[in-house]
Amino acid sequence: MTKWKRANPTGTRDLLFEDSTLQEEVEQRLRRVFTARGYEEIRTPTIEFYDVFAFQDRPIDEEKMYKFFDHQGRILVLRPDMTIPIARVVGSSMMKPPLKLTYSGNIFRANKSMTGKYNELTQAGIEIIGIDNLRAEVECIVSAITALQAVGVAQFKIEIGQVELYKSIIKKLSLTEADEIILRDYIENKSYTGLSEFLKKKNFDETDATIRLLQRLPRLFGGIEIIDEAERLAANKEMKQAIARVRKIYETIERLGYGHYISVDLGMIQNLQYYTGVIFRGYANDIGEEILSGGRYDDLMGHFGEPLPAVGLALEVDQIVRVLKEQAPPAKLETADILIHYALETIEEAERLRSLLLKDGMKAELSMCETLQDSFNFARKHHISKVIDTSGDKLAEYGWKEKWMLEKEGETSCVTFKLR
Repeated sequence: MTKWKRANPTGTRDLLFEDSTLQEEVEQRLRRVFTARGYEEIRTPTIEFYDVFAFQDRPIDEEKMYKFFDHQGRILVLRPDMTIPIARVVGSSMMKPPLKLTYSGNIFRANKSMTGKYNELTQAGIEIIGIDNLRAEVECIVSAITALQAVGVAQFKIEIGQVELYKSIIKKLSLTEADEIILRDYIENKSYTGLSEFLKKKNFDETDATIRLLQRLPRLFGGIEIIDEAERLAANKEMKQAIARVRKIYETIERLGYGHYISVDLGMIQNLQYYTGVIFRGYANDIGEEILSGGRYDDLMGHFGEPLPAVGLALEVDQIVRVLKEQAPPAKLETADILIHYALETIEEAERLRSLLLKDGMKAELSMCETLQDSFNFARKHHISKVIDTSGDKLAEYGWKEKWMLEKEGETSCVTFKLR
């Protein structure tokens, strides 16, 4: 019954000391950036009803959800996504769009073992609800860039894709659902050989404009020149409009001076049914895993109430922390300048002294040790340079090198000893 009491569940971990502090600092910096840009904070429960996520075209596979029952036998899940619960809140409340919302919290997804991915992840993100023009996409990308700059990620790239382009291509092909999944996999993984063989197997006309564009799709990644090529290959007005939206977003962000942070990847196809337009994916140069993802999802809100256009993105806090540690190891926590030893009878004086030292810019903490000798040993171990005794004990027998009186507001507070 107790064989797992000293172990963590698969895909989870403990965050200790400097790592925990760094993660908290990243979350707080992201929060400050987003709130300064006008986003309002929102929090949703860690536990949700399974029904919240059980709709067609959902982005989370059922097999990846942690499911259990409440006392009434209803199916609950540990929150596997942040955006869908926010859609629930907006759809079931009296919130009036447009809305700019920000969040931070943990999500839970059961990944396959041996993939190296955690099952408990921390995300911080933004959602813009009720805006259907490209100002929303630009605001999302610029917010992400400024947030990553604020936390100290040195080098990163945000790729811009467009699922509308892929969907307009698929409309012109007669593919089964199974074939479309295979095709999507070839494009997403940039399998040029696999895609070529697939098209030959299906006997598609390689001179057809749509097929030529499809053949090139996995290779359409890079700078503004990729958009030029895609526009030349576009076979109809719908495709051209989808590509034109990407161009406008790219050029707008470039005018803001952030062009070196963005690139185009028209072969990027993530959660095809969930996203409805422009999508984003961000990577840091130091690691291969994505540090952000998102896009336009105009169909989601209709599952919970009035249909509303929406766009958003999530930053992967765990991956950002990993990037920062790759750039430089987390700084050691600052040790106290002074350790205050006290007797229980003098704890009030010790606390007052700690407050006075803090006002003077010194970091002081109260000793948890019962004897002065133990306080000195603790100070040595933790590289604390000074010990102040407020207990009234005779201290000369310890033979420390220096002794002086610390005075505050004309009153002698205690005797101070400096460690050798």
